[in-house]
Amino acid sequence: MGPGNTKTRRGVFITVGTTAFDNLIKVLLVPEIIAQLNGHGYNEIRIQYGKGKDVYDAAFTPEMKELVKETGISIAGFEYEESSRITELIQEADLIISHAGSGTILDALRYQKAIIVVPNESLMDNHQAELANEMSKQKYVIRGKLDQFAANIELAQTYKFRHFPRTGSKRFVDVLEDEIEKAEKDKMYGEG
Repeated sequence: MGPGNTKTRRGVFITVGTTAFDNLIKVLLVPEIIAQLNGHGYNEIRIQYGKGKDVYDAAFTPEMKELVKETGISIAGFEYEESSRITELIQEADLIISHAGSGTILDALRYQKAIIVVPNESLMDNHQAELANEMSKQKYVIRGKLDQFAANIELAQTYKFRHFPRTGSKRFVDVLEDEIEKAEKDKMYGEG
């Protein structure tokens, strides 16, 4: 049996947050990326697609359906969930692929998960890019790029992620608090 067909559950959780981020779904939900993930032993993919249900549904081409059947990989998607369920999905996953939302990053770090973050460049006043760049510089996350996802996934297999700082990391807390504050303002003004 190849690594993609093992009985051990290895999961990937993909999340776009509360805004539309169809490009992330389009890049990830293709046979080449799914086969690559399966080749690394991932056999369960959960996708929170937000406003992108049409994009999610369109990804299940005959080629994709055949790959799912051949590999036995489980792919399931949903629009939104309660934050407590999102936290559970993060806890259960072995790899997180996410928009660069501060809450998702914080949860992934709290549970010491490998995480690839991709800023949603379509957002106005894009604090996601700032957060992703800073967290990547500090080696907490891989800052993913839509046009390099196969390479991002390969890197995640061997990357030495820094663990969540339990104490004494004022810089980390400052960056995160600043980004959470910006996110709250965006919610108040309907930007993201």
